[in-house]
Amino acid sequence: MNKTYNLLKIFKTLGLALILAVSLSACSDSWKEEVQLSDGKVIVVEREVLYESGGGEWASNISGMKPKEDRIRFEYPEGTGKIIEWRTMKVDNGRWPETPLVLDIKAGQPFVFSLFSTSNCCEVYSKYVYKNGIWVEELLPELFEEHKSNLLFASIKNLPEVLKLAEKNKRNDKIGHRQALYQAGPNRNVKLP
Repeated sequence: MNKTYNLLKIFKTLGLALILAVSLSACSDSWKEEVQLSDGKVIVVEREVLYESGGGEWASNISGMKPKEDRIRFEYPEGTGKIIEWRTMKVDNGRWPETPLVLDIKAGQPFVFSLFSTSNCCEVYSKYVYKNGIWVEELLPELFEEHKSNLLFASIKNLPEVLKLAEKNKRNDKIGHRQALYQAGPNRNVKLP
């Protein structure tokens, strides 16, 4: 009985140590980037990607980490010091978060378009509008006005202190990205090749 109790105590201690090690291994990347709004105005937003353990199933992901959540922070209205933050609201069955593609402000309302995987062969665009201090998802019709991506969706390696529009466009325009990342719309549903 005493040996069994001691063995259980050791396993429990090792389990707690493992949980602590995994939770401490989570990290994040953060940067600032210029974003051109549809009215031509350029604002600087703060971006952050939080990571968690997992994602080792992808051959190119040797770190064993994968994105957990994407965050966008910006001051609005400008000059007020009021910071608005958008966070990933959906994760797919593989626990991968949606990808923000567009941040814009129309009629005084900030909105974000994102791309989300619903299965291995389909993705959908989502739209979130900032109303009364919270982000509300608006159901998109099957067809809607196309919005060109204005957020970085490409590599975040070796970013400058503030990512300028020209550099962001170069990174996003590299060969190898899915066409669905370059814009939100005009179809809500994206069929993958």
